[in-house]
Amino acid sequence: MSKKSFAVIGLGQFGLAIVNELATIGADVIAIDRDEESVRKAALHVPTAFIADATSEQALRELDVHHVTHAIVAYGDNIQASILTTVILSNMNIPHIVVRVDDDYYVPIIKKLGATEIIMPQRLAGTGLANRLDDEDFLDYYSLSDNFSVVKITAGPKFIPQSIVAIDPRNKYDVNLILLTKKKVTSIPRASDMIDPGDNVFVVGKRRELRAFGDFLQGDE
Repeated sequence: MSKKSFAVIGLGQFGLAIVNELATIGADVIAIDRDEESVRKAALHVPTAFIADATSEQALRELDVHHVTHAIVAYGDNIQASILTTVILSNMNIPHIVVRVDDDYYVPIIKKLGATEIIMPQRLAGTGLANRLDDEDFLDYYSLSDNFSVVKITAGPKFIPQSIVAIDPRNKYDVNLILLTKKKVTSIPRASDMIDPGDNVFVVGKRRELRAFGDFLQGDE
């Protein structure tokens, strides 16, 4: 499998967060923005941060953007720049083009212009916040589709320690445990692992089943 490489275009808070995370995992990243201060911040994380106009195909080619496997168009409210940049990236045959869009109206337009994935961070943040407020057992909430979500739940002080095989979450609650954090150490859970009060578990499932499993981990059943 060939190594992935990334271009992040637009270095506001959203774009800088992506650059930071990609740099943390050791990915090859080209960071681009017209704002000097934004580029300076990105340069703290990656050596390949450039001041450039991403609506110019020539400028992008000079920075070797046409060689990356993934391009992220992370502009905030500049939809015109997003559209122009998406068209250029599509013409350059970038295999995977992710575009930030904050307005539903532009989603089909951006897709037709070549985006392979649309990200709507404001909607994701709003959905996650609403679900966390609605159910305080959910520390984090990530929607995977209309039906399935991932939630982070902490076992409550009243929870009686049990092994995962004894809890049998798949058969009893129709949810899957994907990560277990004990004393700040995160691992893929095994059937023999114990869940103790204070442990964090990341669980995949449907909303009703996740709520029932959350109640169980609080010792409310």
